[in-house]
Amino acid sequence: MTSLTPIALGLNHRSAPIEVRERVAFTQTELANALPELRQQIGKGVILSTCNRTELYSTTTDPSGCRDALLRFLGSHRNIDAGELATYTYVYTGGEALNHLFRVASGLDSMILGESQVLGQVREAYSMAMAHGHAGGPLSKMFHTALRVGKRARTETDIGRNALSISSTAVELARRALGDLHGRRVMVVGAGTAGKLVAKALEGSGVEHLVVVNRTLERAQELASQLGGEAASFKEMRDLLGSTDIVVSSTDAPGLVIQLDMLEDVMPTRRGSPLLIVDIAVPRDVDPRVSGLEGVVLYDLDDLESLSEANRAKRQKEVAAVEEMIEQETAKFMEQWDSMDVVPVIAALREQAETMRRQELEKTLKRMPDLSEEDTERIEALTRSLIKKMLHSPISVIRERKDLELLDVARDLFSLNGQSPRAEKEPRDT
Repeated sequence: MTSLTPIALGLNHRSAPIEVRERVAFTQTELANALPELRQQIGKGVILSTCNRTELYSTTTDPSGCRDALLRFLGSHRNIDAGELATYTYVYTGGEALNHLFRVASGLDSMILGESQVLGQVREAYSMAMAHGHAGGPLSKMFHTALRVGKRARTETDIGRNALSISSTAVELARRALGDLHGRRVMVVGAGTAGKLVAKALEGSGVEHLVVVNRTLERAQELASQLGGEAASFKEMRDLLGSTDIVVSSTDAPGLVIQLDMLEDVMPTRRGSPLLIVDIAVPRDVDPRVSGLEGVVLYDLDDLESLSEANRAKRQKEVAAVEEMIEQETAKFMEQWDSMDVVPVIAALREQAETMRRQELEKTLKRMPDLSEEDTERIEALTRSLIKKMLHSPISVIRERKDLELLDVARDLFSLNGQSPRAEKEPRDT
């Protein structure tokens, strides 16, 4: 069978530890460079990279070959052996790939069940691929449907009602570790989306002093002014750590932001006062070795699992409703998918036949100026009937077979305009 099919390859918080996830995560800048390489090596595709997952979506006529090509792409781009990477990845094709994407967009596949941030992340991943011309056709329909399903899940069920986010869970973790946060001094490192969510979650927790630290001071000032806090640059961070109780770090920096030697210098000045650090960045912002320093308590994303399980238990009753919705949407989409390549060919064939019929009829009628209106209508009806009967058999075969090779033959045989489905959509070397 040569039909085009969806494919998804990736890893997430269940299939790989953070040490592996951070190695394959993409920053926004890296995504802009990676998408053209993906298009060159695989074909059109979307890269979804969040704190808990990195996934590649594409379409193919050769699922096995495309799986290997996607693994090679991800491994080579992130400097990881494809064989090693394969032990942590999952692959879905056909309806399973669609079902997985819909689950992701609906928040069912998140560490924090029902969290809403992932829907925006799916939208951003698709928008970036579209902006660079690396999505479209069936892939575009996949993501449009996924966004609609994700929105339906949140408006038609309670899966997202009062759901925690990674950022709010980080704050809850700090509360569990230290108790009441009133009077605590907090540093938020990173003024991006996650940093803003952390800062807002802290706003009502009673913290005494909030400092937003960012590589670009202007962005830190903007967020700090909204929350009545202070702003600082990375250069000031070492000094600030001496008087901070809690650090929540969530930058998209490619390397470590809080180094071991930084805290080795700072901790002796704190006179035994403990420092809690919650690192929710991927790649991680904080050198994991700081957990060995006396007085430092370090949590990363994988440490949020216990809290996420409690959140999951509260929302489990909503899962069945969302699952049913996703199953219905998947079945509906796959039924439409089978006709995605067929419909344009049939439409082009009918349009070509109708154009030829009109042209030939017009020539004939010009040679017969004395025809009555009734006879003209009879000839018109005759030509329409002939065209319909002539096209009935080839159109029926095209609809029933739904085969890309047959569509190629039909385009060549009838000299239809436009590229063949394979030239536009099939991965180049799979």
